[in-house]
Amino acid sequence: MVEQAIDDAALEIELKYTAALKRHGLSQKAMAALLTTQDEKVAPSQVNRAVKGGNEPKVTTDSFSNG
Repeated sequence: MVEQAIDDAALEIELKYTAALKRHGLSQKAMAALLTTQDEKVAPSQVNRAVKGGNEPKVTTDSFSNG
């Protein structure tokens, strides 16, 4: 029950964020550019993972290679 409430709240926040981006005429790429500083670059994929709630590092197929 609690997990469902958390999932519902996460979806609501995602929808509100997406609507706010559209309302302001921004894409996730533009938002990433706004969040980028001199010290740290923010990629659009990081914005997407933040919105979707993913906190796991991106896994690539290179991580599974044998050498």
